[in-house]
Amino acid sequence: MSRVLSLKKKSGEKHELRKNGQSSTGKEYGSITSLLNNEAVFQSEYSEEVPLDICLGKEASTTFFNDNNRKIDFVLVFQDQAVQKKPADSESAGVVAAAQAFKKLGKKQQKLEVWRQKFLSGLQSAGLEMEDEYIDQTKHHLHFIKIHAPWPVLCRMAEESNLRAPLQALPNPPSNWSAKLLSSLCLPNPMAEDVPNMPPDYYTGPFRVDKVDRFLGGDDKENFFTRAQRSRMVFEILSTTAFGREKKGEIGIDRLVGEGAFNASFPLHDGPFEFPGPDVPHTELNNRQILHQFWARWGNWYKYQPLDHIRDYFGEKIAIYFAWLGFYTAWLLPASLVGLGVFIYGLVTLDQNSIANEVCGEEAKNITMCPLCEKCTTWPLHQICGYTTISYLFDHPGTVFYAIFMSFWAVTFLEYWKRKNASLAHHWD
Repeated sequence: MSRVLSLKKKSGEKHELRKNGQSSTGKEYGSITSLLNNEAVFQSEYSEEVPLDICLGKEASTTFFNDNNRKIDFVLVFQDQAVQKKPADSESAGVVAAAQAFKKLGKKQQKLEVWRQKFLSGLQSAGLEMEDEYIDQTKHHLHFIKIHAPWPVLCRMAEESNLRAPLQALPNPPSNWSAKLLSSLCLPNPMAEDVPNMPPDYYTGPFRVDKVDRFLGGDDKENFFTRAQRSRMVFEILSTTAFGREKKGEIGIDRLVGEGAFNASFPLHDGPFEFPGPDVPHTELNNRQILHQFWARWGNWYKYQPLDHIRDYFGEKIAIYFAWLGFYTAWLLPASLVGLGVFIYGLVTLDQNSIANEVCGEEAKNITMCPLCEKCTTWPLHQICGYTTISYLFDHPGTVFYAIFMSFWAVTFLEYWKRKNASLAHHWD
């Protein structure tokens, strides 16, 4: 699934701010007044179009309800402890059978059953739609409660959480200082890789239902919110829905899973992760297949991480973690090279260690040391010859330089990570 968006830009246009904050066009471009008046940030005078092919990937049919229309945003799993009997001939007989089965449950199981029913009723009152799919087992039924958030619920949660929605797309070329350095030196870059379906960058703004037509893709209600955003908003509802007394903390899906009312709760992946092959068009690939092929494999350990793909699939919090992990790993390279040099220096100057030479010399063999404890016996000095030699590799004049180097390295790493973190926060808005 893909759609073509466009950037409009008036060629040669510049916005020069005057002393009074007015731009050369006579309007308060990007000012607080324009934001309060809900004026569009992007002027309608733009004329030049830059097409952007935004591929949303193919969504598996297993991530939808049985009607193949409503998306599965979350799944709740529980095991029905009561042995459900076959449907009776009349409705009243079925109610009586259900009541008898409920009485056979233990006191704790009855309490969990009541909590579960209240919780599911609360989810329905919040506007969520559910579909129950169960698997028959020997003594139990394993239920999978599929949850879907309709458009009005998503809009309400997006406004409450102050979710930022895209206003206009712009090209998102990958940038890396090492790639620029190798390019300027006309050297090949083995760490670069062409990852398909590159997510574009956006100008964003706080989501508002009455301004949905101004947001990018506002006419496509099914794909306006990403899978990660939908699951995050549904999880917020699951975490705030009460199933008992709120004063006792009887609220949220985490408490129910901990008590055993539900066995698990999780969002679904976007489909299979196996890469179908290079002959398959990129529009047929889902985000999970792209991440598995171009990121989550041992053969890609030296490649650049597709952070925009990770952020698009898992969200900003997880993407920031992997950004820090990759940044820290890259910065360990100079520290390891300097440490290796210091270690080699210790090997080269091993013969110059006067202490090791004295302990390992012929004279030391005739020297007997006092016992180390009351019950210990005497021991020869040359016994610690190997220990003295090895300790010199990690305790020589070069290690003093390495300690000073690491102190400067730690401060520099921290400052550059602050810059990288601020850059990603601005980039991902």
